[in-house]
Amino acid sequence: MEQGRIVFTRFSGDGKEMFNDIYAVDPDGKNESRLTMNPGPDGAYADNAAPRYNRDRSMIAFVSTRKNEKKLYNIFFMDLATRKTAQITSGDMNITSVDWSPDDRRLVFSGNDEEGLQQVHVVSLDGAGLSKLTEGPAEHMHPRWSPRGDLIACVEFEPDNGPSHIRVMDLLGGNYRRLFADDASCSHPSWSPDGSWLICRCDQGTPHLRKINVDTGETVSFEEPRQGADSSPVWSPGGIVLSSSRDWEGAESLANIYRMSERGEALQRLTTAEAFDYCGDW
Repeated sequence: MEQGRIVFTRFSGDGKEMFNDIYAVDPDGKNESRLTMNPGPDGAYADNAAPRYNRDRSMIAFVSTRKNEKKLYNIFFMDLATRKTAQITSGDMNITSVDWSPDDRRLVFSGNDEEGLQQVHVVSLDGAGLSKLTEGPAEHMHPRWSPRGDLIACVEFEPDNGPSHIRVMDLLGGNYRRLFADDASCSHPSWSPDGSWLICRCDQGTPHLRKINVDTGETVSFEEPRQGADSSPVWSPGGIVLSSSRDWEGAESLANIYRMSERGEALQRLTTAEAFDYCGDW
């Protein structure tokens, strides 16, 4: 079992294809291992991305294009002790991200609705009770279930390439509210372990991280990198992990995983591959 390890996605290639695969690494950057493999046993390539731990960290949910002729994403589970996988959804919803409810009984995910727009949905693990929580014309992606169990955060992408905003809602899609008052584009939200804060990427200036208290509205910006971009933060009891291209001068397609304290201190680079690494869970 990958207890205590950081799971993340790496976009790289083998000289034939470019693809996403899921990796794990210790919090000190040691013992990196690959959890999915391209090409598969049948020689076919698939994207495997966006891993999220269940409550006891014995499994991850992730999205993959495997077994889909149109190369659209569905939800899969992996048992981390055996590395065996199971396909949970099928069809053409093109599910791009998934997260567990705190009690592991339900999943929240973003997938295409009847209009072909990415919207937030909730479903029980047995497939019952599928409901759509958001509506167009905006698209809504990257849903994250609060550790308190009462709220779901997501990113709202305005039509016509407008700025993206972090919003929260209740479990029925009600009490829908935007968190940041300014027009800075924000994405990739992650909850603090106690559910009182959200951290996200902010594209105002050099892309950096900022956090907001969902109860009080207090906002804190982290220091901007001198170059590149900080993105896809994950907040856990051990601190914050993030993806950053800060050490790749002029290479926007390269990024690695870093770890820091919840105050943004003691930044440590964990991966060094010449690839694009982005966060999943810790």
